[in-house]
Amino acid sequence: MKKVLLAILACMMTVTGFTAPKNVKFYDAREMTIVNRAENNGDFFRRVDVEKYPDLSKTARLYLTYPTGMAVRFRTNSPFIQANWVVKDTLNSPNRMPLSAKGLDLYIQKDGKWLWAGVARPKYVGAKNSYKIVSGMDNSMKECMLYLPMFVELEDLKIGVAPDSEIIFEKGIERSPIIAVGSSYTHGTSTSRPAMAWPAQLSRRLGVNIANIGTSGIQKMEPFYANMVAGFDTDMFIFDTFSNPTAEEIRARFKNFVKTIRAKHPNTPLVFLQTFYRESSNFELAKRKEEDEKRKAADEVMAEAMKTDKNIYYLKPGLYAGDDHESTCDGTHPSDLGYQRAVDNIEPQVRKLMKKYRIK
Repeated sequence: MKKVLLAILACMMTVTGFTAPKNVKFYDAREMTIVNRAENNGDFFRRVDVEKYPDLSKTARLYLTYPTGMAVRFRTNSPFIQANWVVKDTLNSPNRMPLSAKGLDLYIQKDGKWLWAGVARPKYVGAKNSYKIVSGMDNSMKECMLYLPMFVELEDLKIGVAPDSEIIFEKGIERSPIIAVGSSYTHGTSTSRPAMAWPAQLSRRLGVNIANIGTSGIQKMEPFYANMVAGFDTDMFIFDTFSNPTAEEIRARFKNFVKTIRAKHPNTPLVFLQTFYRESSNFELAKRKEEDEKRKAADEVMAEAMKTDKNIYYLKPGLYAGDDHESTCDGTHPSDLGYQRAVDNIEPQVRKLMKKYRIK
């Protein structure tokens, strides 16, 4: 009898090891639409098929397996939405908030705008997570977008709805007309939840998919980044590439970085952002000198590039978080307020370029 009960219990478990409640019907996110991704092959939950790019550094390879900025799209009239998900529990940085690093972030469209609907809170420790994101909704059909974790690998995701409700989705990866490439500022370090990095916020405002190719702390315009980025299919690139490299690296690498991308994208608009002001420069004189030199170097290489390339742009200020010195988390990385202010500044400029280049 004991063996029979154990067999019944095993049948009730999903492939992730979660017990499936009788009042919830789960669907595999791999069968749904994924948005904000740079390419459409490889593992479903990875931003990039890293096996295609053998020259990537070990750290870049790891970061690009994270589903940062990506979201699952579906429609449902369920009164609640639940998630069961499995991650590789590798979170170990004090400025990566557990909710943004390991959790999920749900938006629902209302009157043509994306409104925040709820989060799936991860466990402090452990790979398997389960959380009812939102409940008590009416039974109207809703367009949903569930953002994935930013700083861990996602191994499995099941989305749960009421068994008598309807859920509509199509399998596939939507193309991203815009791809954002950059540092931890682009990756979204210190955001409170997965949907608050500037590419995700800008995507919702503009109504287009924007893939996030931010890699915290290590984007320095190396050749392997240029080779990877050049292979992406997109209508516009936005680069946050002046945040990590030194002034000397900016001057030495910028021209070849652009040349590599231009070889495959001769007329695609390349939009470069002036970097955030680091509050750590307020009193640390050496840091202030270093940051000033980086900005000067960026100004120089951009001025030279724009003389001969009519499709290259420099947003200055670009990643601008205000001048009240209250918009960072740790003196370097923006808080949610800082990211929002950056988008307030970037949005009208990018919107004009989208109109100019007829990007939809």
